[in-house]
Amino acid sequence: MSPLRVLIAGADMATLTLALMLEQAGIDYLLLESHDTLPVVAGGVALHPTVLPLLEQLSLRDDLLFFSQPLEQALVFDANMNCISSLDWSSWQTRYGAWSRFISRPEYCSAVLEKIPESRVLFNKTIQSVTTVETEDDITDTTSNGNTWRWRPDSLLDSDSDDGSSIKDEKRYQARSHQSRGVTVECSDGSVYTGHVLVGDVYSQVERKIKVHAPQMQHLDQERDLPQSLQHLRPYAASHDDGKPHWHGKTDRPPQPTMIKKEASAREIQFHVSGITEALDPQRIPLLKEDTTQLRLVTDDKSSFSWWAATLVDRRIAWQVTKRIPLSEKSVHPNEFGTLQEEQVAAAILEQVSSNMVCPLGGTMSQLISWTPSSNISCRRWDDRRTVSSTGATDSSRVVILGEACKKILPVFGQAGVETILDALALGEALFYLPSTRLRDIHQALETYRWERTVRREAALDESRNMDLLLNVKGPTRRLYRSLILNYTPKCMMDKRYDEKYSYRPQASFLDQVPDYGQVLPISQPRVGGVFVGAPKYG
Repeated sequence: MSPLRVLIAGADMATLTLALMLEQAGIDYLLLESHDTLPVVAGGVALHPTVLPLLEQLSLRDDLLFFSQPLEQALVFDANMNCISSLDWSSWQTRYGAWSRFISRPEYCSAVLEKIPESRVLFNKTIQSVTTVETEDDITDTTSNGNTWRWRPDSLLDSDSDDGSSIKDEKRYQARSHQSRGVTVECSDGSVYTGHVLVGDVYSQVERKIKVHAPQMQHLDQERDLPQSLQHLRPYAASHDDGKPHWHGKTDRPPQPTMIKKEASAREIQFHVSGITEALDPQRIPLLKEDTTQLRLVTDDKSSFSWWAATLVDRRIAWQVTKRIPLSEKSVHPNEFGTLQEEQVAAAILEQVSSNMVCPLGGTMSQLISWTPSSNISCRRWDDRRTVSSTGATDSSRVVILGEACKKILPVFGQAGVETILDALALGEALFYLPSTRLRDIHQALETYRWERTVRREAALDESRNMDLLLNVKGPTRRLYRSLILNYTPKCMMDKRYDEKYSYRPQASFLDQVPDYGQVLPISQPRVGGVFVGAPKYG
């Protein structure tokens, strides 16, 4: 087994997928979840051909076939239930080897969790503080009673934790004294866990700020001292349609995800309230009898709402209601729900749902909400702004934010869920090929992971924003634009766009490769230490 130990904060699509990859890669890890069970994030997600080969590698194929349905098309309606357009994806089985599969988020997470040993996942572990050691030299720390403990660089990592009942300062620092290079996590119940790297939704999990010990460490220069195995990162280049250089492999200088950029002011806020109904009578909703997922979207030019509904494999319906709040430059309090908790925000938005909002699958949205248990409703917020968190950069070389905890991608046609799985793949590859557990090697591996994901995440973010503008933005101009794009774009142009996007079907290099049956061959991408370098452009 690899000497590396990874601590994972929180259980979601990205972290659970990463945990399963580490399990099959033989890397030591521990997942800490603050809830007493797997947290429910309601809603459905479309798993596109991009990630299906990886999920088959992870032995999830049978689970996906059981818990999901093919997604062959989507219909777009206006508020009067007039069909604006249809999006046809029925050729994907032939072109890319598989249809998209529509599955509920809880069922995906449960399917992955069942394949992870119980000893690797600890519930009721609310992370209270994180301490990282950012140096290769001896450092000392002092306990509350004045005793001094030395952390030795030549000692082994102590992978044990205390019993978690009432830890003393001396015991805590004795445990840390063996951790010359690593990260220490302390939970609210007093338990302490150590590792080399911490990944996940760190900042929402940690109650106090991360404490970094780097008394004699000069910050690792990202401009110099790349290992010899990474030197050919520099020579690749690519340009996109906007004419601006993007790092796609060959550039004198890859983008620096950890650089702090000025955050743009938000133009609007979106609240996405998602839910999953209980099992329904197919006589009431006839579309539940279909053996493929029926996805229907509604854009309402007369209100601030848009919504969609889709059938699930077990006669349930996944739905989402989006409320858009445009912001003016003079807005002082941009969030009208700013003082409310997630459950209160969801309740406040659902109270505004009119009984006249027709469910595109049948009935009304009010009925659909009434058939949904309160425990199956979730609310998420999205701000229209650019932030540095898109690549998971933190102030520590041992801590990386993963998946949807990074810059949020609008949940349009499953793009957000797909990108979190690709994040897990890229990070799992980087950790598998880590040459040692020294700080410099960890730093370079995480930076390589961020570089590899920067281009694709930015492209996915742009695509989700463009699709959202196309489908949901109000006004007569947008309505005309929507009709022209959806109904009069030549099929050859759509196929070319999809081919560029779904020719990217990466697989984990350290697992047995699965056959690809698509007519459009997957692109062959250069790797650095197992990590894909760059990503195809798509729009």
